[in-house]
Amino acid sequence: MSKGKRVVLTVLTVCVLGSFFLFCATASESGADGLPGEYYDMLEQIPDEVASKLPDEVYSEDSEAVGDAIMTLVDTEHIFDFLGELVWDGFGDALGVAARLCGILVISALFSSLKNSLRSEALSSAVTFCSSCAVFAAVAGLIYEQIEMVESYFERINSLMLSMIPVTGAVWAMGGNVSTAATGSGALYATLAVSENICAATIVPVSCICTALALCRGLAPSINLQGISSGVKKCYTFILGFIMTVLLAILSAQTAISASADTTAARAAKLVTSSVIPVVGGSVSDTLRTVASGVQYMKSIVGVGGIAMILILLLPTLISLLLTRFAFSVSGCVADLLGCEGESRLISDLGNVWACMIAVVAMTSVMFILAMTLFIRTTVAAM
Repeated sequence: MSKGKRVVLTVLTVCVLGSFFLFCATASESGADGLPGEYYDMLEQIPDEVASKLPDEVYSEDSEAVGDAIMTLVDTEHIFDFLGELVWDGFGDALGVAARLCGILVISALFSSLKNSLRSEALSSAVTFCSSCAVFAAVAGLIYEQIEMVESYFERINSLMLSMIPVTGAVWAMGGNVSTAATGSGALYATLAVSENICAATIVPVSCICTALALCRGLAPSINLQGISSGVKKCYTFILGFIMTVLLAILSAQTAISASADTTAARAAKLVTSSVIPVVGGSVSDTLRTVASGVQYMKSIVGVGGIAMILILLLPTLISLLLTRFAFSVSGCVADLLGCEGESRLISDLGNVWACMIAVVAMTSVMFILAMTLFIRTTVAAM
């Protein structure tokens, strides 16, 4: 072997060993007893609604204590207790909405029987108009509260994911997935931008437009606005669904390719080390596998914890919207039984507004949950 080749091989070996030892030192320092500093920075930025639901051990510097706290959050009994509490608290409000609407419908049915006996078209139109106004007035405050709740949900979920991205990037890099950290963080920022600039920015105006069209259709049955309202909702949900599907496909492809490249590079480096310096290289490989197992554990903690925090934000909003949608469905059935066609049409259109909000909230949450699932399932390069 020539002198030049020996120099190149020596430099290469020193670089590889230096990189591996640096990785081991960094990962061991962060992962042996605690999570990276970005994790605790994220905890300081999470919304109060999430922080109040988290166990105190989540803030511990011991990764095992944090893992036990996350396991408590995803425990079956804890989840069902949380769901039961949310359903019980929201059921009373939904029952009150249904009771108000059914009371108005009963009164409207009584006036409808009176107008039928008088056989006056003017009186019939006046009764239908007043009844529709009463139905809308009964839920006007609820519409404002629920739209404001959805807007607040998007602000909190975007804030949560903004604080999660540096944590995922740090854990990726600790596992030797440097390329994955760069591409994955970039794709997550793009996903967050879609959530902020499209979902959060458009859900309120679209809901208000659909509500206005529903009111106009209920007060003026002669003007057929059903096609416009239905078209707006279908186009809106289709565009959002298409954009989110494309983003998830890009995130999945970039993560898979980058993770494979990082794994290939790490294995090639370990092979070179083991070949050049068999004893030291084998020791480095064993150390890397041990540290990588700890990094994989940290990935599970961060990923599952992120999913749990998303669900803590999602479930109160989603259950409230679903119960309100159920109240509209019950009221619509009562309106059909009493023969209140105009009121039934208005209630049905208002229910479709809630269906649109439910779809957007659910799609955004599923997009972030799938992104965190991809983060968990990415193999640590050094393993």
